[in-house]
Amino acid sequence: MRIALTVWNGRIAPLFDVAGTLVVAEVSGKEVPERTVLPFPQNSGTMSRAAFLAENGVSVLICGAVSRQVHRMLALSGIEVHPFVSGDAEEVLQAFLSDTLESPVFRMPGCGMGRCRGEGKGAGLKRHRGNRCSRPGGKRGE
Repeated sequence: MRIALTVWNGRIAPLFDVAGTLVVAEVSGKEVPERTVLPFPQNSGTMSRAAFLAENGVSVLICGAVSRQVHRMLALSGIEVHPFVSGDAEEVLQAFLSDTLESPVFRMPGCGMGRCRGEGKGAGLKRHRGNRCSRPGGKRGE
């Protein structure tokens, strides 16, 4: 499985739509034998970013804030999206692998009490009760 994290200064970039760098981790079980740093296409539009992830075999995206339009596009492309995440990129990756990414410590500021991750009012992106990722029709890893 290939997991992409939008990164800025070693931390999850605060806004996916303008992030400049991706760390793509090749995951085997709970191990990460390989990481690649890729420049994320700039000024290329939303569809190009989704296509770039797909072309690089990314199946999971962990990022900061993301617009609804982009979030939907990524999810419809079959990419499991974990938005509104913050923290040290390596700690976030390890939290994902240990299934603790939903911990409040990794939420962006202002995303408490169910806001931001599809639990509050207008949660049109949430597709499965109890599942905060946006993979259409299923839970993470299905």
